[in-house]
Amino acid sequence: KGCISYFGSYEVDHENNFIIHRVEGSLFPNMEGTNQIRLFELAGDRLRLTTPPFKLDGEQAIGILQWKRIG
Repeated sequence: KGCISYFGSYEVDHENNFIIHRVEGSLFPNMEGTNQIRLFELAGDRLRLTTPPFKLDGEQAIGILQWKRIG
């Protein structure tokens, strides 16, 4: 349903399995200066980030981003 992009620093909380992204710049200016919390799962060569639930077009949604290490 779209695209989002942002950059900034981050902090990993290994005990509670979440990452805090400190947004410095974004395609969405209202995100700048915010902290975005993402739950993470690290399994083998894969990292999966999941957003907390949010409303999208009037429905409950969850964003999922997954990376795979290569090489």
